[in-house]
Amino acid sequence: MNGTIVGFSPAERETYTAQGWLVRKNLMAAEQLDALTRAITAQLDAECKKLIEKRLLTSKECCFDAPFDERFGRIIHQLPDDKGKARRILLAAMQDLYLTGRYRHEVNESGVPPVADTLLQCIRHDPLLDCIESVVGPDIIGSSTFRIRAKIPHWTPGDKLPYFPAAVPWHQDAGYMLPHCDSQMIVTCWIPLVDATIDNGCLVVYPWQHQKGVLPHEPGGESKYIEIQSKFLQEKKHLPIEMQRGDVLFLNNMTPHASFDNTSQQTRWSMDIRYASAAIPNNVDEDPNTYGPERDPSTMACAPTEADFVIRDSKRPEREVRSGEDFFNVRMRYAEQYYHPGLRFGNR
Repeated sequence: MNGTIVGFSPAERETYTAQGWLVRKNLMAAEQLDALTRAITAQLDAECKKLIEKRLLTSKECCFDAPFDERFGRIIHQLPDDKGKARRILLAAMQDLYLTGRYRHEVNESGVPPVADTLLQCIRHDPLLDCIESVVGPDIIGSSTFRIRAKIPHWTPGDKLPYFPAAVPWHQDAGYMLPHCDSQMIVTCWIPLVDATIDNGCLVVYPWQHQKGVLPHEPGGESKYIEIQSKFLQEKKHLPIEMQRGDVLFLNNMTPHASFDNTSQQTRWSMDIRYASAAIPNNVDEDPNTYGPERDPSTMACAPTEADFVIRDSKRPEREVRSGEDFFNVRMRYAEQYYHPGLRFGNR
């Protein structure tokens, strides 16, 4: 990590503003990413051990000695057809690593899944936040639209398993937000936990398209995502963004992006986390129970089903979420109510 540069340089800010994306090389600390991958491994170990105790898996089938970037995909693909229940449980557990509360994970002595503490430390990584401050200002909120993703190699989601994504179609993050937030800057940081290549499904972006605003999307069918209508992306100017572990891709919420099938032997692990100015519509300090059909959607947070939380507050730093326990509890408050007035492009 380069400690000599704080935040974006003027040239980087200009590039990010002009093209809608920017990669900062080697920004994340290796020890933080190592801690997160250990926590993910611990979650997977815990799920496997429960399944072994129930005689649904064997130790050999859990591939305990396999490398991090191969293990999950190897488990899923090597399980025979008669182990369908175990496969479904593992897919559900790993799909919910972004802590929606839909799957009950094993917890540590603080009562939270191990991934919560280590994920928060990545979200709060100061060099990363300095770059965010360069774009949105000193008072920063994080959004619970964070995700930890495992892109399984040679994967077909299928109808009989818990949905686990393969290719993700062209979309803008703003397409998932409420329309009154279209004028707001929400920054997505996409961070690979293993080297991201064309073969294992790195992100692909359309530069400069963010200046056109929100493009028309349509429901994505089997992909379960919304998708930009193809006629609005006819120019073949998209760029695959290959990255090394530790790099960070900064994306404007209007920048079209996608990821395609993983044709390698690796599971492409990554996380995407989102930040914005504390001035945007948000639900920090709001009661989740105030979100319901009787409320005007234009008064809601940009992503009403996801908890916003304070990352940096220049005047009241005591409001900042710093512990994994607080982070997890804020997330669960909104995960439990889960009211959304409806996506503008198809219903959720």
